[in-house]
Amino acid sequence: MLHLNPSYTGLRMDVLEHIQGINNVVLDVGCAIGENGKYLLKEKQAISVYGVEFDAEMATIASKSNTKIFQGDLNDFTFRKEIIANSPEFDYIIFADVLEHLLEPEKILKELLSQLKPSGKVIISLPNVAHIETFIQLYVKGTWPKNPRGIFDSTHLRWFTKKDAFKMIMDSGLHIIKYIPKLRARDSIGSEFNWKYNFIKWINKDWVTFQHILICSNES
Repeated sequence: MLHLNPSYTGLRMDVLEHIQGINNVVLDVGCAIGENGKYLLKEKQAISVYGVEFDAEMATIASKSNTKIFQGDLNDFTFRKEIIANSPEFDYIIFADVLEHLLEPEKILKELLSQLKPSGKVIISLPNVAHIETFIQLYVKGTWPKNPRGIFDSTHLRWFTKKDAFKMIMDSGLHIIKYIPKLRARDSIGSEFNWKYNFIKWINKDWVTFQHILICSNES
């Protein structure tokens, strides 16, 4: 039986709230079981949603509610060529916590941008390695955890501070329209801001930014 990690299979309203208009054509990269696409199609914000998913079982589930699913490894150039050759141009491309799992995220981002409409937008979410949790784990506890989710997800291959995220996006040729820091006191889900973490936030908000959410455009 397929075990689904709720941290990576749920609806991402923090990302989808930045999709405007109706009848968009959307590419959801790392779509998991396709909840984002299912929602966009139901709400008529999208007329078609294409998804990309590494896990074959999750891709099968996603294919039941999305327009088309490409199943494979984005690190494989042949697979990326297949996506590009069999896709329309998109109004939106979503990379919701997926680029950090890739060997060459900037290269892959650039390639898939070939399918973005001139007026299209890219929505990117990335975990922030500069969160206070990194200091706590590395310098207080003396370890680099290997977790099933979050900042220390064991499948991460790349790590991003805010500066690194901005550089990758601008080097890819995109322009950042809006940056939203998603705040969380600790890595654990549901962690609350007590006086200590409110003080840390007052000193430097980046230290309690759990995820970088960036809305990007081809146009300057």
